Amino acid sequence: MTAPSRDLHGPSQARGIRDLLQSLFAAELLSPSPKLWLLFAWISDVEILDNSARRFATLVPDWPAAPIRLTQVLDALLVRGAEVSLVIRAEGHNDYVLSRLWALKTRHERGLRWTVAKDFHAKGLLGADYVLSGSMNLTRNGITVNGEHLVLRTDPAVVAEQALEMELQWGGLLA
Repeated sequence: MTAPSRDLHGPSQARGIRDLLQSLFAAELLSPSPKLWLLFAWISDVEILDNSARRFATLVPDWPAAPIRLTQVLDALLVRGAEVSLVIRAEGHNDYVLSRLWALKTRHERGLRWTVAKDFHAKGLLGADYVLSGSMNLTRNGITVNGEHLVLRTDPAVVAEQALEMELQWGGLLA
């Protein structure tokens, strides 16, 4: 039997994309991947979890009844001992998230590493049992406005291959 995969297209499936991101990050909070990779040429501190009805209060009781942003989720993952690695393009748009990452790194000496690469253009999220890849940047426009294509794959062989590729290509450059 083949492992399931799912294709999503924005903006017509923007709600599905938001729901998928929310589900993946909520699953990470429940059971963090030993190593979580975020690879985005353009990245913003986007709203990841809709906690307006406090649906995620059992995961992080201190979170407000409001949307939870990416760096808040990363902070909660780091508290849980997750290792988070990011590859980001050297681009002014990303400076705000990089400043937020520096703030996280001061609170979590270990577990958070990243590299900034001049010509980096890939986009994806890689956990222990999934890989999400495609054309979408992790920005508001990427999630809700632009014509994007994403593929979620859960085949263990594909996930392992991608994890090995990330380590070989970027592991030595992370700081």
